[in-house]
Amino acid sequence: MNLDLPHLRQIFSAALASDCLDHLGYRKQVLGSDISMISGSGVMMGFAFPVELEVVHAAPEVPYVGLLQALDAVGKDHVYVTPTNRLGHASLWGELLSTACKFKGVAGALTDGPVRDVTRMREMGFNVFGTGTSPLDINGRYEVIAHNVVGVIDGVRINPGDLIVADVDGVVVVPTKLIDEVVKRVEEKNSGESQFRKAVKEGMSPSAAFAKYGVL
Repeated sequence: MNLDLPHLRQIFSAALASDCLDHLGYRKQVLGSDISMISGSGVMMGFAFPVELEVVHAAPEVPYVGLLQALDAVGKDHVYVTPTNRLGHASLWGELLSTACKFKGVAGALTDGPVRDVTRMREMGFNVFGTGTSPLDINGRYEVIAHNVVGVIDGVRINPGDLIVADVDGVVVVPTKLIDEVVKRVEEKNSGESQFRKAVKEGMSPSAAFAKYGVL
């Protein structure tokens, strides 16, 4: 999909995306509020690249096979998504994975579990969203068994290519079929909000500004 992501990251927010989805009748596209920005800044915006995990109880003879295949396959403007059904057995992301992805132009990483190496990830400014931290390694606890497949986090279906919009307010999933419409509506709502701000700063009452610009 041909989107000007650098431009859109300047005007998008999770709140704006959620509002527009609400108006389209998609009111359950926001992930749990405990999934937060652990490293990075601004708006993480990119196309979902979900992986599938399997719980294991011993380290394999050759570690990280599926994980490395997924890291090789993820590309520019993707968001690497790791659903775990909130099992919390180990960290799903770290500094070396961030390094491998940042220099490929990957937009960021998202998981419903913990991450690690936070100090180093923050130093590099790579966008990572998760539920907290843990030093536990994935090896011997999870195996990546498929990549670029459908995932689910908090009841929200995440298809390959869905648009992930995440910032300090939370994480929103925009289904592929709605991306163009949501982009159009966010651009319109962003413009309306700017006009609302200007009007109330110049003395117009909030109710009059809402009646004129239709945003709040």
